[in-house]
Amino acid sequence: MPRPEPGTGVEDVSQNPPVRLPYLDWLRVLVVLMLVPFHTAMTFAPYQWSLRNDELNLAAQALVNVLDQYHMEALFIIAGAATFFSLSIRAGKAYSIERLKRLVVPLIFGMLVVIPPIYFIRALQFEGFQGSYFQWYPTFLRESLTPFHSNFLPGAIWFLWYLVIYTAVLLPIFLLIQRKYRQTLIPLLAYFFEKRGALFLLVIPVALVEIFSTWVLYRDFLVFYYAIFFFCGFFLFSEPRFQRGIDKSGPIALVGAVVTMSLFMLLIFPVWYKSILGPAFWMTLGGEPGSWGFILFRILTSFTTWFWIIGLLYLSRRFLNFSNRFLQYANGAVLPFYIIHETPVILVGFYAIQWDMDVLPKYAINTVLVFIATIAIYEFIKRTNVTRFLFGMRLKKKPASEAETIPNHTS
Repeated sequence: MPRPEPGTGVEDVSQNPPVRLPYLDWLRVLVVLMLVPFHTAMTFAPYQWSLRNDELNLAAQALVNVLDQYHMEALFIIAGAATFFSLSIRAGKAYSIERLKRLVVPLIFGMLVVIPPIYFIRALQFEGFQGSYFQWYPTFLRESLTPFHSNFLPGAIWFLWYLVIYTAVLLPIFLLIQRKYRQTLIPLLAYFFEKRGALFLLVIPVALVEIFSTWVLYRDFLVFYYAIFFFCGFFLFSEPRFQRGIDKSGPIALVGAVVTMSLFMLLIFPVWYKSILGPAFWMTLGGEPGSWGFILFRILTSFTTWFWIIGLLYLSRRFLNFSNRFLQYANGAVLPFYIIHETPVILVGFYAIQWDMDVLPKYAINTVLVFIATIAIYEFIKRTNVTRFLFGMRLKKKPASEAETIPNHTS
């Protein structure tokens, strides 16, 4: 079976010869694919979003509630793991150059070209704008594409924006760990966290940030919060005994995920004052920051997220540790698919909400059309080196026979 394109998958290069970790590739691909039904469901749920269907749906709201507890956190875990593997074969400078090409270039291009149509549709539906896209774009460029500004709107590619920040801030720490502590501190930590249940202690920094962090970089996405998962991803794949800890703690994590997610939904679904446990809980303990209700709820959501992360890693290690042609294709598509997907969600959804049909068939057709549109755009992108470069993909090399026909002007 042919190997995937170099650099598109997750590979444990610390072993000789390198060993692929297909279960991480599968997990990343599945999480990214789930972003389409997730973001499509936002149109049918009572949340701030670029579109709003006239008729809302509780099933769509429940899907958003459940996936929102762990899906982006899982991507940061995998990104942290990929960082460890990459730094195992690259110097810091080479890694920085690679990140520049694979993150900064698609981030800038995405913010300038891919993301703006999303907010143009929002302006048409919610802000009463009646002009053309080209009349609207200069104002959006001036007011909403300035990093660290309160109105900064990078859309779904805020994920790339965060990775750029984490790379710049944490790279010196990672290099120090690789140089000085990989043979001392890492094995010591791995020995402890290999024990059954020890990995659950890593929920402590997650809960502390959930409870106490108030500084936000992009709206309500906590930059410190996601940094914890990125950092944990680096550590969890720096030593094989961490993975053995996942195997030992995984079954417990899955039970914990079901229990805590059930409690979470009983407290907030569909809204707190109509939920089964919500009124008594919030009215008694309070919901403002600093109240017991707020603290206990944040602890609950932190455990829910961390249980799901360990449980998903366990399931993928156990059942998805193989490769096939679909995974090889998806590995190359996953980054451009992520960058692209939200724009078809909004553009297709803008017309879908006008269809005269029930919510569930409308949602299903909408989701399928978005998948088709996103894959079609990716198929176009992958065919030229210019578009591959703009979306963070590796460039195609010219065939050897073609290269040999190029005259040599150095003689």
